[in-house]
Amino acid sequence: MIETGAKRCSSTCRLAAYLLLVVFVITLSSCNHRNGSSGKGTAAMDSTLVIAMLGDADYLNPVLASTVTSANIIGLIYPTLLQSEFDTTTGLVNYMALEKKLREVPPGQVTKNPEAALAKSWSMSPDQRSITYILRKDAYWNDGTRVVSGDFKFSYQLYGNPVIASARQQYLAELIGADKGKVDFDKAILTPDDTTLVFRFYKSVPEHLALYHTSLTPLPAHQWKNVKPDEFRHSPLNLDPLGAGPYKLKSWQQQQEIVLASSRKSNLPKPGTIPLITFRVVPDYTVRLAQLQTGAVDVVENIKPEDFTALLKANRQLEIKTVGLKVYDYVGWSNIDQNEYHKSGKIKPHPLFGSAKVRLALTQAIDREAIIDGYLKEYGVICNTDISPSLKWAYNDRIVPHAFDPAGASALLKAEGWLPGPDGILQKQGRKFSFVLYTNAGNARRNYASVIIQQNLRSIGIDCKLDVQESNVFFESLQQRKLDAWMAGWSIGLEIDPLDVWGSDLKKSPFNFTGYRNPRIDELCELAKQKMEPTGAKAYWLEYQEILHRDQPITFLYWIKETQGFSKRIEGEDLNISGTFYNIEDWRLRPSANVAL
Repeated sequence: MIETGAKRCSSTCRLAAYLLLVVFVITLSSCNHRNGSSGKGTAAMDSTLVIAMLGDADYLNPVLASTVTSANIIGLIYPTLLQSEFDTTTGLVNYMALEKKLREVPPGQVTKNPEAALAKSWSMSPDQRSITYILRKDAYWNDGTRVVSGDFKFSYQLYGNPVIASARQQYLAELIGADKGKVDFDKAILTPDDTTLVFRFYKSVPEHLALYHTSLTPLPAHQWKNVKPDEFRHSPLNLDPLGAGPYKLKSWQQQQEIVLASSRKSNLPKPGTIPLITFRVVPDYTVRLAQLQTGAVDVVENIKPEDFTALLKANRQLEIKTVGLKVYDYVGWSNIDQNEYHKSGKIKPHPLFGSAKVRLALTQAIDREAIIDGYLKEYGVICNTDISPSLKWAYNDRIVPHAFDPAGASALLKAEGWLPGPDGILQKQGRKFSFVLYTNAGNARRNYASVIIQQNLRSIGIDCKLDVQESNVFFESLQQRKLDAWMAGWSIGLEIDPLDVWGSDLKKSPFNFTGYRNPRIDELCELAKQKMEPTGAKAYWLEYQEILHRDQPITFLYWIKETQGFSKRIEGEDLNISGTFYNIEDWRLRPSANVAL
C-alpha cells in the first residue's frame, strides 16, 4: 500500500526492490528464448515483441469481451468492417472502406490502411433508414472459408440475444423492432448475397452513428452455428478463436500470457510484420518496471512520471511515449440499493450514496489536485464528465470543476442528516457512514489515489476501508453489480454514445454499474442521435455534461495522459488517442545487432 507521502521508502523497501531486480537479471541470463546471447536467443528476440499487461483478457470473443486488454487482442485477430481515423483538429471520427472515405483525412495525418476493411463501400438510403455495405470477395477466415455477409447477420443475432447478454446490445437499439422491445432480424438485417449486407432502422439514423453501430466485429457463422446460446459463454471455441486479421492465437495460458502469431494467409490488409507478439500478465507494477528496464519486455503502459528519469538512465534503449486524453479514473458510488435490486428487482436509493447531494459532498471531500500533483503531475487533468477535452466539438469548457472543499462537504452531509457519532464517524438513523472502497490489484496509480481518498474522507468523519482485488475478480464483481463503492477507469469511445453507461433501463445498460437513472439523460442521448451531423448535437451534449456534473453519479477524478514505456528496438509505432497499439500490426523490430547496448 502506498503512503500519501509517496516518495518515502524504507531501507527494507529499497533492498526488496534491489533483490527483485537481481532475480530478474539472473532469470533473464538463463532464458535464451527471449534475450539470450546465442544465435538462437537472438533470433527469438528479433522475432518476438513482449508486452507486459496488468491483467489477462476476459474473453477473446468480441461478443463477450469487455476489457481494454481483450479489445486490443481482438482487434488483431478478427476482421473489421471499416477502418476509422480520429481528426485531432475537430475531435470527430472519419470512417474508411476500401473504395470510399466518408471524409478526407487532414494533410499529414497518419492513416490506417483502408485495405484492412472488409467493406469496399457503403451507401445510406435517402431517408437515412438503411445502410448498405458491399463486401470484399477476397477475405477469408483462417480455415479458408470466405468471410460473407451472413457472418454479420449471424453475429448480430448473438450480440442481441438476451441469454448471451453481450455488453454491446445498445448497438442494436435503432434496428427494426428494437423500438418494440425485440429486434426483428429477418427485417433488420438483409443478406441478398454473400457480398451485400443491409442494415435497416426503425427511424432515420445519422450516417456517422449508422457506421459506428453496424461495424461490430463478426464471428465465423460456420464455426459457431451449432453452439446453443446458454452454452455460448462456456464454449471451448472461446479458447480457440477463428479469425481473419493480421494475427492469430498461438497459445493462451490464462493469467500468464497470450501469444499471437502473424497470420500468413491474412490479406486484411496483410500478415502482421512482427512474427510473434506476447501479451504477458504481470500484475505488479514494480515487476513490470523491472522487466522493462532489463529488456525482458518491450512495452509497459502507465509508467509513473516519477520513474521516468531513473528508468531512462538505467537503460538508454528505452523511451517514454504519451497518449491522451482518452482514459479517466473515477470513484463509483452505487446510486441504488444493489441488494434490494438483486433480490426483488426494485429500485431503491442506496442508504449511503443514493442522494446526489451526498455524492457531491464526497466529490468535494476528495483532493483530486493532490492526487494529480503527487502522482500524475503534468500528465493528469481534472475530469468533470466522461466527454473528453479531446472531443473538442462537444466538450463543455464552461463547467467549473468542483473544488476541494471539506467544510462545504461537511455542511452538505449535515443538511442530509449525517451527524458525528461518539467515535467521530458520521451516522444517520443509527447507521454509520462506513463502507469498503474496492479497486483492482497491480494498478499503482489507483492504489496511490485510494489512500488519499481514504484520508480525505476520514477527515470529515467517513470510515472508508480499502480492499484490493485480483483484476478479473474485481471486474466480474463490477459487471454483476456486487460493489457499493469502487475505484476504476474508463477508456472512452471516440463516438459519443453513453447510454450503455448511463441508460435508465439497467437491463439494457450493461455498464451502468452505479444504477444511476435520469430520464433527461436518456432523452438527450436520443435527441443527439437524431441529428444527421454530429456537431448538430452539441447543445444536447453540453446539457448532458451539466447534468452529470450536478448529479455526480460517480466522482470523476482525472483524465490521464497515458505514459508508456517503449523499447527503442520497436520501429513504426504510431501512438494516438485511438490507442497505444493503434497500428501494432505494422510495427517492426530492429535486429539485435543494430541495437546499441
